[in-house]
Amino acid sequence: MIGSVASSALSALDNAVYNVGLTQGSINTLEAQGSSGLISSEFAGLGGGARAALDLGGQLALNATAQANAAQAADVNQVTQTALGQIQTLVSGVSNQLLEPTAQTPVGLGTLAASARDILGQVAGLLDTKVGQVYVFAGQDSRTPPIPDPSNISQSAFYAAIQAAVANLPTAGAAAVQAQLLAVAAPGATSPFSASLEASNQAGVADLGGQTVQLGVLADQNTDAVSAGTGSTSTGSYMRDVLMALSTLGSLGTADPQSAPVQALLNSVHTTLSGADDALNTDIGGLGARQSAITAAQSELTSTASALTTQVGAAEDADPTEVATKLANAQTQLQASYKIISSLSELSLAKFL
Repeated sequence: MIGSVASSALSALDNAVYNVGLTQGSINTLEAQGSSGLISSEFAGLGGGARAALDLGGQLALNATAQANAAQAADVNQVTQTALGQIQTLVSGVSNQLLEPTAQTPVGLGTLAASARDILGQVAGLLDTKVGQVYVFAGQDSRTPPIPDPSNISQSAFYAAIQAAVANLPTAGAAAVQAQLLAVAAPGATSPFSASLEASNQAGVADLGGQTVQLGVLADQNTDAVSAGTGSTSTGSYMRDVLMALSTLGSLGTADPQSAPVQALLNSVHTTLSGADDALNTDIGGLGARQSAITAAQSELTSTASALTTQVGAAEDADPTEVATKLANAQTQLQASYKIISSLSELSLAKFL
């Protein structure tokens, strides 16, 4: 009988000690939750929420990438729009000057030709506009400038070919020269654009999370605009037309503006620049619409990220009130277990006699 009682006391003591260990483990877990705010720092500790947390974390990572792409697209789009606006201002200015009476005098034409050569360099430089390491007019090969050595474009093979064609004006006539100019500005050996741009003919795109948007504008192609006069006064690309017209005007510095062939060619240059001005305006407007789409995508991505973060919180975050309640209960239970152990430890064989 005495052995049985003693054995029962020892068994109760073992159970009490075991329960103290369990309770202390619970307290440690609850204190960690209260400190970090998380149910567990490891997926295994999340129980049934582990799968949801893992899936939601992956979606958040994709969302963050899409938001970064959208931010870059917005920057590139804005810079592209600004650059095109500056080019349009330059083009419009030259086009208007061609209508001024001073352009009909040798001195005035010489001054306008010098201005055209200067503006040619400015336009070429604007076409090499960058955002970070991205040339916004370069297409898919965004690390290669679309205009090689823009500051020396008047020494390029393109400009030399334009000059050679203009030099034939007195004998060949305006129509023949205009056809030569269009051939020079077309894709090929004398193109003012980089071989990389000529070869790709593809604009870069940004993935905004299931929605793609064009990144920048191709320097050698229109985006939304249709150039008027293709085959007669236009190459079909307003930027090719601008470079061709400015180079042509720059090559007429010593010409007699009163001669019929020069007058005819000047009229063609004005028509080309006017058409380019209109086409530029169309593509600038298209960039505005694209910017609105990017802004809408950014707003949607932000809302999605907020919703995903809330869902991740539901799977990973510990409830502070619940943690505090459980911790208080566990600490009370621990104190009770210690009292039981203390009481059982005082038992001796004599007390059972």
